[in-house]
Amino acid sequence: MSGNMDTLRRSQLITPASDLRKIEKAAGLDCDSLIIDLEDSVAPAMKSAARDIVRRALAECRFGEKEIGVRINGLDTPWFLDDLLALDGLPIDTVVLPKVHRPEDVIIVDGLLRQLECCGRSLQVTLQLLIESARGLERAADIARAAPRCVALIFGAGDFSADTGVAFTARGLVYARARLAMAAAAASVLALDHVHPAIADDDGLRAEALEARELGMTGKWAIHPRQVPIINAAFSPTEAEIAE
Repeated sequence: MSGNMDTLRRSQLITPASDLRKIEKAAGLDCDSLIIDLEDSVAPAMKSAARDIVRRALAECRFGEKEIGVRINGLDTPWFLDDLLALDGLPIDTVVLPKVHRPEDVIIVDGLLRQLECCGRSLQVTLQLLIESARGLERAADIARAAPRCVALIFGAGDFSADTGVAFTARGLVYARARLAMAAAAASVLALDHVHPAIADDDGLRAEALEARELGMTGKWAIHPRQVPIINAAFSPTEAEIAE
């Protein structure tokens, strides 16, 4: 299992599980974490095939020292259990659980993982939890404390905006981002910021990442390779900070 606060997670690049070529390309990138996505980026009809692609990619690709994870589908979907069971025996470090609204969601997943481990299976992973609703944000610290394997809270801005009516803007989201960062600190886990959907907007991404760092976050999700070095730089100490 990867460590908790000692594992570097400045940049987490998320890539579709249904596209082997993109996973192969991402394997060689300098992101701290690579999250292979079985949820939003995979159409319902492709879920089963995507699980097969994940197995093939993890068997064939060389990922270096980066953290490898899979975002599964949520507890309230028909794909959740099949996703979780499909990960058994795969060389991954972490599972990202989306749309976590309450500590009980984490307890259920943790219990299933412990059952797999107790049966002699090789799946031993950390959990990273996406907070994407007002309900989830209200209980974020308790959610992060729900199982020892929880290592990070991730802010899911798109679904949070849809759930609450808060504008998907820096001003609209600043309170929720700051609150998530404080909840993560209270629970001694990492806080990771949301994706910046405008891929070509390097300046906007840089400003957003630096703001997230000011709020107490330690990393950010990327949806394109060009975003990775910008995020890595924003969450790395400056020469002046190192000297101090």
